[in-house]
Amino acid sequence: MVINYKDRKTISGEDEEAIDEFLAGKERWNVYVGKHGDDTEVDFSGVDFSKHRKGKGEFNFSGYLFPKEGNVNFFRSIFGDGGVNFTFANFGQGVSFMGANFGEGNVDFSDAQLGAYLTEFRSTIFGKGEVNFNRAKFGKGDADFSDAQFGEGDVNFRIANFGERDVDFSGAQFGEGNVDFRIANFGKGDVYFCNVNFGDGYVNFDKAKFLGKGFVSFKEAVFGDGDIGFCKAKFGKGAVKFNRAQFGDGDISFFKTKFGKGAVKFNRAQFGDGSVEFKGAKFGNGTLNFEHCEFKGYVSFQSMTETKTLSKFSLRHSSFDKSLDISDNTFSCIPDLTNTKLTNQVSLDRMEISDNYPLYGDFNKSDGERLCRLKELAEANKSHEQALDLHVIEMRAKRDIRMRDKQDKINNQNTKGKKRRIYLGEIFHRYLDKFFDVVCIYGQSIIRPVLCFLGLTLLFTCIYASMSIVQHTPGHWYDWIDRFLIGFLYSLSQVFPFVSAGRTSAADSLNQLFPCETIPGWFYFLSIFQGVLSFIFLFLIGLGLRNRFRL
Repeated sequence: MVINYKDRKTISGEDEEAIDEFLAGKERWNVYVGKHGDDTEVDFSGVDFSKHRKGKGEFNFSGYLFPKEGNVNFFRSIFGDGGVNFTFANFGQGVSFMGANFGEGNVDFSDAQLGAYLTEFRSTIFGKGEVNFNRAKFGKGDADFSDAQFGEGDVNFRIANFGERDVDFSGAQFGEGNVDFRIANFGKGDVYFCNVNFGDGYVNFDKAKFLGKGFVSFKEAVFGDGDIGFCKAKFGKGAVKFNRAQFGDGDISFFKTKFGKGAVKFNRAQFGDGSVEFKGAKFGNGTLNFEHCEFKGYVSFQSMTETKTLSKFSLRHSSFDKSLDISDNTFSCIPDLTNTKLTNQVSLDRMEISDNYPLYGDFNKSDGERLCRLKELAEANKSHEQALDLHVIEMRAKRDIRMRDKQDKINNQNTKGKKRRIYLGEIFHRYLDKFFDVVCIYGQSIIRPVLCFLGLTLLFTCIYASMSIVQHTPGHWYDWIDRFLIGFLYSLSQVFPFVSAGRTSAADSLNQLFPCETIPGWFYFLSIFQGVLSFIFLFLIGLGLRNRFRL
């Protein structure tokens, strides 16, 4: 009797012919599948293939083809001890190995086409052998490896392409072997590695691409004592979460990792004795959060790139058992090291705050506290110049914050009299602070008060000479020049009254400026005013010299 396979909608594991053809090799199976329609389902769920295994030899399904528009189901199938090879297999629309048990041999899906829409390895059990998904291609649907259990062998997803939707490894258990996701492409969806246990092998995500718009989560993941690498990995626009992750004693490297616009969160993570390195890492417009973390090894944030785009960098409430390095960075935010426990030295060499800060006009209310902590660390490092730079920003932040607080206080007052007193007092305080900033940058600048001093001296030279000319017009052009020279000498005598010759030159030059006329009363007022201002500028010049040369 001729069998019309086209009428069959399912290739079932309950059909002995289907099982025989499946185990007969690629040529017979592919011919057998070709007799069926493209929309035929393949259902081998619950099949115990170990009964058909000869010893511990390999099941070779390499190059197997499945119906193009059908789904393939190996739900809770048992493959027994021995290798299973699905390299270059094409699983049609979707494939499910949910709850399947692969025994103790190697499992190889390298170069396989794992369904156009759905790939499911949820709760799959892999044995002690190696598991390979190198260069495997996942379709447009989700790739689900949640709660999968990998054995003691290496697990390789090198250059795997995970398609366009979510990738879920949450709750997966890896053994003691290495875990390799190098150059893997995680597609456009969310990526879940929540609550994963990676064992003590080397975990390698070097050059992996997480370029989707969704987030990448390693929340509460547990890493063993092996090294961890995310070198040159690239993240997309979504958040990157390592909240409450636990890292072993291996080294952790995010060298030249490129983060997107989303937040990067490591808050409450625990790090072992290995080093943690973010050298050369590149960040987007998001936040970098390491609050409440514990670091037992060396930590380096040295020479990160494009840190000016970071909106927040916080190490608040974290503890460091060894040295911390934040050198060679320029931030457009104030790094938050408040309430940190620091056992060794903190390196802040060439760490700067951008001149454009604050980017949005107003300082944050916590900026004063953060800057005070940074200044304290700079002083502990004997970095006097850096401490002065931080002091300038701290003073500006406090001025801005104080003005906003006073404005709120004014708005809460009920009477106009109280509002006026608070307002006038704050205006005086604010402009005095502003004058100190503009004229000498809070005692840092020498050239600014020197220029102000010279300008003041020349200004009053012109005033004194002009007053003399008005009352006693010179007869010749050279008398005009002589009058300005006398005015300059008198102006200098008001600047340096403590010099012995100053008083004599002041009296002589005054007689030459007004030889026959009565000296105007307000002339003396101008002289006193110049003397007071000159004293202020001389003090600021001395303060700048003292701060510059640490006198």
